[in-house]
Amino acid sequence: MSYATEVIVNSLVDRISTMQEVQSIGISGNKTPLPKAGEGDIDIFIYCDLIPELEKKHALIDPLADLLQERKLNVFEGEHWGIGDFVLINGVETWLMYFTVNETLSDIEAICNGDYPDKLDNYYYPIGRCAMLKNINVLYDKNDFLYSLKQRLFKYPDELAEKLIQYHLNKLEDVEDLERAVIRKDVLFYHFAMDIGIDHFLQALFAMNRTYFPSRKRTLHFIKDFNIKPEKCGERLLKVIQLGSYSEGIEQSYALWNDMTSELKKIHIG
Repeated sequence: MSYATEVIVNSLVDRISTMQEVQSIGISGNKTPLPKAGEGDIDIFIYCDLIPELEKKHALIDPLADLLQERKLNVFEGEHWGIGDFVLINGVETWLMYFTVNETLSDIEAICNGDYPDKLDNYYYPIGRCAMLKNINVLYDKNDFLYSLKQRLFKYPDELAEKLIQYHLNKLEDVEDLERAVIRKDVLFYHFAMDIGIDHFLQALFAMNRTYFPSRKRTLHFIKDFNIKPEKCGERLLKVIQLGSYSEGIEQSYALWNDMTSELKKIHIG
């Protein structure tokens, strides 16, 4: 008998929540509808007093073997993504990521203090963890850990916003690589330098709009709803990229880029 993905996920979460160490469980993004195979994966965040031992996790997950096409425990032990288990549910990759409560609170405190203003380690955005936690769909919350975090992150701290804005606007002043790429009409070098510039531009823009920068996904969707932005911001960013994709358009692309960054700085000054 086959079961809907949501039914299997709920059963999995129910079993994990019985572990004494587990305080809270949440799923990033929308819980319903869950993605189908090929549409995306499912990320489940599990917050614990202590990370459960491997044997204990096996004892809870192994009885569901008939409902899971694949399962691998302790697949990774990354600094930013906790202790990761993998299960395949109806063709949908599902990640179970375990974190300690104390570690999470310490990380959020440092991020909100502005200690990590930029991306780290292969495009991990610390500020994106705030975005995820603010919008996380709570599945289990024994002592209101996740609900209290969501409440804390509901209002974007003004001091954090100012730190991020200043950091990224200052980074936009470094145009040496862009100018060299323009002079050489080197499309690939220009693309590399422009990607770095756009990253700083977006992070400053999101901070101005008091929105935690989630990642580079769905950027145009966010920009469309922003009140604070250069005129026709999304359309012009696309034009910058389009013109920079061939050598004859690089100079025009860079001129448009300079106009946009100048506008962004003027908007911040007021």
